[in-house]
Amino acid sequence: MTAPPPESPVPTAFVLAEEDAVELLAYLVTAARTQLDEAAEYAPMRLLTAAGRLAEMIGPQAGAGLRPLLEDIRKQVGETTVQAGDPNGYAQRVDVLCRALATHLVTRLKLDGPP
Repeated sequence: MTAPPPESPVPTAFVLAEEDAVELLAYLVTAARTQLDEAAEYAPMRLLTAAGRLAEMIGPQAGAGLRPLLEDIRKQVGETTVQAGDPNGYAQRVDVLCRALATHLVTRLKLDGPP
């Protein structure tokens, strides 16, 4: 007999309609195929585009605590889509997104306090 799964520290909610999930799935699969023929630097751009689309899709149903992160992702994805002239600046902007997400997860999952 197995133990029941631990309770999530965050209540779950339905945030993505099936149609939106299929759209995102189609984007990811076709982006993977397209990437085979494109320059390698397009891969991060395509992943960030998918993140921005996902943020846009789930935003209306997301909880109040998640909405600021989603808006930040959507805003910054638009600012990071062009890297050609400034690869270091591009990497720094992606790092900012990673830090924002990490900060949100630490708070959301209550990882910043005692175990």
